[in-house]
Amino acid sequence: MASRVFNSCLMQAAQLGCLLFFSCYALFPGNVQAQGDGPRVFLPAPVGTNALSVTWMDLASNMNFAGSILIPEADVTSTIVAINYNRYFAIGNRLAEIWATGIAGNVDGTVRTTPLGILSSEVSGIADPYLAIRVGLSGAPALDLAAFMKTPQNVQVFALAGISLPLGEYKQSRALNLGTNRWSLRLGLPIAIPLGSKPGATWLEIHPNMYLYGDNDAPFMASKRSQKVLYVVESHLSHNFTPKFWASIDMRYQHGGETTTDGVKDNNSVGRLGGGVSAGYAFNRSWSGFFGYGQVISETDNSFLDMWRARLVFIY
Repeated sequence: MASRVFNSCLMQAAQLGCLLFFSCYALFPGNVQAQGDGPRVFLPAPVGTNALSVTWMDLASNMNFAGSILIPEADVTSTIVAINYNRYFAIGNRLAEIWATGIAGNVDGTVRTTPLGILSSEVSGIADPYLAIRVGLSGAPALDLAAFMKTPQNVQVFALAGISLPLGEYKQSRALNLGTNRWSLRLGLPIAIPLGSKPGATWLEIHPNMYLYGDNDAPFMASKRSQKVLYVVESHLSHNFTPKFWASIDMRYQHGGETTTDGVKDNNSVGRLGGGVSAGYAFNRSWSGFFGYGQVISETDNSFLDMWRARLVFIY
């Protein structure tokens, strides 16, 4: 009897240790539409893992609240709060994940228009929610916690599909809005590459994406606005400097996404490279988080961005 109790205690201790190890390197997607996912969000996890996360972002830019449309004559400040739920499960023998993101915030800024001149606008409320699924294509088997800890990590490739629903605050009479009044579809191919000899310590992530947009049939001072495909490649190189502390170098390239309003091109195609740094810490086996900064480092579109981001994650 004593032996069984002792073995049970050892098993529970091992599981707690596994969860602590996992929480030290894995964060979870909290996608805030086109502002990016952040580091360590597409790393693998054991089947049955759940996570809740809260992401805060503060941005100064000349983009709309969703970060998908360049507004050349704008100066916009956005505060974003996103609440995200993630669930890891199996599809056959492949690792899969679903997540749902609710987004709220405030947008405040000025926009130069013709013929009205400079307009000011401020709005707070709910933005377009986001739903997504990813499924392992290569190197991403579905594993329970015990098998996950014993299995060496290899290069992992996933298929990703996400959709933003046009449910956010939107009025045609406003120059700036939280919602977009249109559907948007994201297709991606996240790749996670473990580096070095120490398992889980160093990762290179590469996330190529394309965003496709429906038409806005009630844009500001117009009847219809369409948008071309926006291509985005996000990459992060991260390393654990201690068992609980890691840091990353972050890069993000965007190209395309020009809009056409009532048949007239808006000449606002995006072409920019962003860079930044992030640092994360695992407080215990359930709680972890990170803090980061990013800005535009090279552009061909006169865009600018100054972004601070923090995320707190609860794993269960």
